[in-house]
Amino acid sequence: MVPEKQSVLLEHTLQELFYHRSGNKKLKLTVLALITTHLIGMDSGLSFLNEIDREEVIVRFAAEDEVITQMSIEELVKTIRNDNWIPHHLLSEKVLSHTDVILIPNLSFSMVADILSFKEQRTFVRLILTALITGKTVIALKTGADPYHPVFRLKGMNKGSNGLKRKLYNQMMQLKDLGIKLIDENEILSTQKVKKTVINEETIRYFHQQNIKSFAISKEMIITPLARDKAKELNITLMLE
Repeated sequence: MVPEKQSVLLEHTLQELFYHRSGNKKLKLTVLALITTHLIGMDSGLSFLNEIDREEVIVRFAAEDEVITQMSIEELVKTIRNDNWIPHHLLSEKVLSHTDVILIPNLSFSMVADILSFKEQRTFVRLILTALITGKTVIALKTGADPYHPVFRLKGMNKGSNGLKRKLYNQMMQLKDLGIKLIDENEILSTQKVKKTVINEETIRYFHQQNIKSFAISKEMIITPLARDKAKELNITLMLE
C-alpha cells in the first residue's frame, strides 16, 4: 500500500478520537507509548515518538526493564524529548483509564507472539489486552515485525527463507483481527474525536478473570446496567472519577 493511502487510513482510524470539552475548545489526546527492545526498528520507533505533535497530543511513555538495561531513562528522555515517564511497575488499569490511545512504537517478534498467545504475565501485554477489551485504540508501528520492510534489507536481515518471512508477516497481520491498528513510521498521529468507551458485562467478566478488584471510570466511559449488576455480583468496585 502506498504511503499516501496508508496516511489516509490512519487519519480515518483516528477520526473518531477527536472531541471537545466545551464549545470549540480541543482537549488533547493522551497517548501511552509502550517501549520494548528488538533487534530491529528501535531507531524508527523512537524517532516516531520524537516527531509527534505535542501541541495536539500528550505523550506518556513506559519502558520494559530490558530497555532500561540498554539505555538509561535519562538517555531515553533526551532521545524522544519527553520526560513524561511512568515506571514500568506503576502501570495499572487506573493509568489506562486516563489514556486514549496505546502506542507500540517498536513491535518486536516476541511482543507479537505474546499478544497472540495472551501472555498476561507480561505487563505490557496485559495492558494492551485490557485496552482492547475496553474499547480503547491500540496502534503499533509494524517496522520491526514486518520482514518485508526495507529496514530488514538495510540491516542485512532479509536472508531468511520465504517460509520464515511469510510466517512472521502472517503472525503480525493476525494482530489486526484483535483490533490493533498497524501503521508505518511515515504516518502521522494527530488528534481526532474520541468515542466514549463502553464498559459492558463482558468487560466486567474479563476484570474478574484478571483478579481486578476495582476500576476507575472516567468521563469518557459509559457503563451499561448489566455491567453494573455484574460488577456488584463479582464484588468489583467501579470508582467514578
